[in-house]
Amino acid sequence: MEQECRRIGREVLPAVRATVAELMRDKYGWRQERIAKALGVVQVAVSKYLNGRYSKEVLKMKNHIMREGLVDAIAKKLASGKNGKEVYTDIDVLCAELVKAGAS
Repeated sequence: MEQECRRIGREVLPAVRATVAELMRDKYGWRQERIAKALGVVQVAVSKYLNGRYSKEVLKMKNHIMREGLVDAIAKKLASGKNGKEVYTDIDVLCAELVKAGAS
C-alpha cells in the first residue's frame, strides 16, 4: 500500500493534473489561475504542468492518460462549472484505477 501511495503522489496524480490542465487550456481556453483553483493547486504547479517540467515517469503516465482519453469526462465537468468534491472524487477514482491496472 505504501508504495502505491508514493506512486500516486509522485507519478499518477501529477500526470492526471497535467493532462487536465493541458486540456482545460487547449480545449476550453482556461488560464492558469482558473485551472489551479479548479484543481486545488497553486498556479505555479499548473505552470510546471503546462510547461512540461516533470519527470519522465509522469510524462509516460500522462501520455497513457491522453492516449486513452481518461480525463475527458473530468475536463467536461470542470468546463460545465462542476468542481470541488465531485471532480476530486473522479480524480481519486482515476488515480486508483491507474495504479490498480499498473498503467504507465
